[in-house]
Amino acid sequence: MTKNKLKFIIAIIALIICIGQIKQTYAKYTESKTGDAEFEVACWHILLNNSDITEGSTMSSLINPVYENNTNVASGVIAPGSEGYFLIDINATNTEVSFSYNISITPAISTDVEDLTISAYQIDNGAMNYVQSGINNLTGNISHNAQNKTISLKIYFEWFEGQGEQMNNAADTAASVGGGTGKINISATFTQIANT
Repeated sequence: MTKNKLKFIIAIIALIICIGQIKQTYAKYTESKTGDAEFEVACWHILLNNSDITEGSTMSSLINPVYENNTNVASGVIAPGSEGYFLIDINATNTEVSFSYNISITPAISTDVEDLTISAYQIDNGAMNYVQSGINNLTGNISHNAQNKTISLKIYFEWFEGQGEQMNNAADTAASVGGGTGKINISATFTQIANT
């Protein structure tokens, strides 16, 4: 083999090695990753008298009136002069957002007992708050990190009899003979407090 041929072969080998090195030097490693980023959603789970507010329960099914003992009226019904109370318990123990609540309890427009009124309320067995025409906009806030996220409202009602009553004795009798129903409007609204 001649010297020129040997140089030529070495040059070719060197060129091949050089091209391989250049190819590796300029090669770009790429990798891609796609997928969903997951965000845990805050829990909105408020119980009103042990029922989830997002369920289709009616207020009538959630409210259980307790009638004060009256020896002249059968148990579980109301008559002129009867009194009692019902509870509205709010439990937000499993709720992870701060929210406000607004409770209103007012006389119903369509009722057979126009003298069925709200007379007072208590919050968490606190002071007695006397009212004359229902409860409008009983409001408050519950923070997501509060130690206690429950509120108990005790609402007192009565079939008012006396000075200023709207129903006379004939109307009282008509309500009972006709199988009437006493009604009170109850509204409970819960709204998340937005970031400001």
